[in-house]
Amino acid sequence: MARIKGDRTKLVSAGIKTDSLRTTVPSSIVRQMKLNAGDQVEWQIESLNPGKIKVSIVRLERK
Repeated sequence: MARIKGDRTKLVSAGIKTDSLRTTVPSSIVRQMKLNAGDQVEWQIESLNPGKIKVSIVRLERK
């Protein structure tokens, strides 16, 4: 499988009383997917092999 170069972001805690983490969506992905503040995205996770996953982000249609 060819390696795809990607942007790198850092995960930070979303708050004191949660296990959730936050990261920034890189501007190159924002532009490519035509994302805007308030848009909803769906995260799809696929296990490839130990220690590697594939994450797909799907922009949901606005209602």
